[in-house]
Amino acid sequence: MALTNDFSPLITNDLGTGLGVYGNCTPYNSALQNNGAPAPPGSVSFVPSPSQGTNSLASSAGYGSGLWVKLVLYKSSANPAVQTGPAPVYYVDETFTTVSGVFSEGIVSATGSSSSIAGWLLPNSGTVAGIGAGTTAFTATVLNNGGNGSWVYIGLAGFIPKAYLAAGAVNNSLTGASGNWTVAVTTGVLRPCAYVWGTVTSNIGDIIAVLPPF
Repeated sequence: MALTNDFSPLITNDLGTGLGVYGNCTPYNSALQNNGAPAPPGSVSFVPSPSQGTNSLASSAGYGSGLWVKLVLYKSSANPAVQTGPAPVYYVDETFTTVSGVFSEGIVSATGSSSSIAGWLLPNSGTVAGIGAGTTAFTATVLNNGGNGSWVYIGLAGFIPKAYLAAGAVNNSLTGASGNWTVAVTTGVLRPCAYVWGTVTSNIGDIIAVLPPF
């Protein structure tokens, strides 16, 4: 018996071709097998670096960095407007398969916790080549799918370009924080979710995600 099961991420490019895991936003559909999920919910995969020809990054930034990703269901009661870069999301229960961009919808229920941060929602409405789907293809309406949610990939560990940062500057460590799609600069003993790798301009900056691959 094998010790682990390995699932390669199925790239559906729902938001447009050439976006890779940044373009997956598959609607939840209870009439389909596995509720329409393109891979087992919660499955973790490694996306090799651009130097190996499988990552959609269009620039030299991150050329040698792979990325651990996880397939989850995004579903939010508040349904906040999406951001123009990969943004933090939170686990809403202990299945570790469903996330929300709203801190208070994360564990602990109705209050939230910085520890409930799940990863970085990779689909976004930005326009950076190779990672941004634009404001027409990707909206809160598309993402939340009439309250049913959509299957998306979140980034766990590795280089993520042009992420949305509510706070932080180069060299800062980040942690989850109250609000929608929100992080704060880490102080004290708090669970870090990323380090700011490059200059932050208009709340957009490159990060190294550091969440565990499970």
